[in-house]
Amino acid sequence: MKKKILSILLVLMLAIVPFAAVGCKDDDSEGGTIRFWGYGDATAKEAYQAMVDAYNAGQGKTDGVEVKFSSKPESGYISLIEQSATSKTGPDVYFAWDRLFKKWTAADMTVNLTDYVKADEEAGLIDLDGIWDSTVSRFRYDKELNMSGENEDIYGLPIDASPTALYYNKSAMADRGITVISVAEEDMEAWNKNEIADNYGKKKSDFPALANITVPAKGFFRDDAYTRKTEQGGTNWTEPASGVALVFNDQIAMNWDEIEDLGFLMTKKKNNASVTTDYGYYTEWWFNYGWSVGGDCVVDLSGNGSWAYSHGDWSANYIVKEGKTYTGAITGKVYQAGETLEFLDKIDCQEGDVIEPDEKGGYKKNGVNMGSANDGITNESITRPEVKAAAADGTLSIMPSIREAFTRFCRLAGQSGSDLNICPYPSAFSTTSSIQYFTSEKVAMIVERGYQIPVVEEYVGNEFEWAVAPLPVFKEYKAPSDELVSQYGDKADAYNTEVARKGKIAGHSESTALVIRERSTKKDASWKFIRWMVGEEAQAIKASYGFIPNQKSKVDVFYNKLDADGTKNLAAFVEAAEYETPGDWWYMVNRDWIDVWASPLNSQVRNGNLTLEEYFNTYITAGNNEVRSYGNWDNGLNKVTKG
Repeated sequence: MKKKILSILLVLMLAIVPFAAVGCKDDDSEGGTIRFWGYGDATAKEAYQAMVDAYNAGQGKTDGVEVKFSSKPESGYISLIEQSATSKTGPDVYFAWDRLFKKWTAADMTVNLTDYVKADEEAGLIDLDGIWDSTVSRFRYDKELNMSGENEDIYGLPIDASPTALYYNKSAMADRGITVISVAEEDMEAWNKNEIADNYGKKKSDFPALANITVPAKGFFRDDAYTRKTEQGGTNWTEPASGVALVFNDQIAMNWDEIEDLGFLMTKKKNNASVTTDYGYYTEWWFNYGWSVGGDCVVDLSGNGSWAYSHGDWSANYIVKEGKTYTGAITGKVYQAGETLEFLDKIDCQEGDVIEPDEKGGYKKNGVNMGSANDGITNESITRPEVKAAAADGTLSIMPSIREAFTRFCRLAGQSGSDLNICPYPSAFSTTSSIQYFTSEKVAMIVERGYQIPVVEEYVGNEFEWAVAPLPVFKEYKAPSDELVSQYGDKADAYNTEVARKGKIAGHSESTALVIRERSTKKDASWKFIRWMVGEEAQAIKASYGFIPNQKSKVDVFYNKLDADGTKNLAAFVEAAEYETPGDWWYMVNRDWIDVWASPLNSQVRNGNLTLEEYFNTYITAGNNEVRSYGNWDNGLNKVTKG
């Protein structure tokens, strides 16, 4: 994650047959036949079989290792792995999702690979620098302290990268009268002058409707006097008049206002115009909202794993401005431009203080309330004085609270008050997956993972054009300059690109590791196979089937398979792999704490059966009670500790 994750000292064990603490002795450490278990659809199965076949025909002969691959049904995969933990006939190597990695490792189901990695790095047989950093670090783990970080032991190596981006329906946007371009922000001036073509080979002169318009560097632009404001609700939206130029640029991340505006345009019941999609936008995840401003769903109140559930946290967040650095008073971390402050560095606390959550989403210091929530409005009452000073002198920029960001996410699907109703309810997917909602043209834009690309290819075919764009990011614009007002009058807001404050680019990715089963008798041989599978030769094979490789050097193979002509902007996925981090299901040794608040969120709040305020009133306390059970609250480690 963006920071070290600490939780329970006493690791929760799986409620199955106890596992042997020490692996069995290798009966053929140098070679032999090993069993490899995985899962996936037909395309994934074919890809992994091709990788195994290539290994057996080549490097496997050198290693003296033969691999037998068995693809298991995904629906029963977890139970199969857990049941095989003590078996003599289970796999030697198997897939471990990042969301299950800690649970299985804590239960002694995986082999510590640290010594293998170090020895082979020294020998030049493996290079972890070629793999996406975020995917490698999430498979490091300290089983004693339940700590994950850059320096912990490594128990698995990533076989894939599945970052998240915004799929969009090009054809539906064209039907709605939206011009789609693909121009990097730094190239907008040249494109507006008709000097260059965009990534789809289109010059400005190819769009007569834009002849007299200088298109600003925005993710979504509409040439009228309407500009959606961040603090406003959904009821104030105005449909553009006939003939108003509408431009979507899939090279520039939209802000929250812009994607909501575009979402309204692509939601059938919001428009008088002909719209082919039922809903404009769908996202299952809050990550690129909360993480963009620096908030999270869980926060460590001591630096020692004293956890609190924090979606209701109303305290202001802070980000380091361009060209600046800031040193945290508690952690000692030197924050670089674009990084957000961790909780203990932003709040007014000292070493030895005891910080506790209250029932409103705020906090107590040494038993005294530090402030009060104001219906989700960012509150600076608990901010550290030196942080306020750094904001005043231009080092830091104040950002919305996680409560505000989470609220903005939740309102996408709601139908009342300031809710937008541009997102289908989660229950709409009871009989189909969310990606099929996109492929069937019910949703115009959807936040989804890269591993769905082959699925979209298969189901869409030639039915409509599609491509991808970066995830939305928190961004607010300054008031337009006098020059813009003079030039554009009441349209000045629409043409204004001067940023007042901007959050960090954020989102989640998923990754699957190859791990060795602790009870395997072929550990050395299994390692040789893993080493090859995460390397360039194997990853080139995987990329040739349309999957994003874990090796950065092999992304061209991926492009050549699915986007050789560059018409889908799949580079957005590759760029996301550089910064995206694991989802909240990775934080703790299991995800029981998530179910406490996520289940009512999706089944009640996002389905219109519970207001967000009612949700906060109930589930802040419920979330805190559950999260506390993972932390170090009762063992003397609940006091703030300096870094």
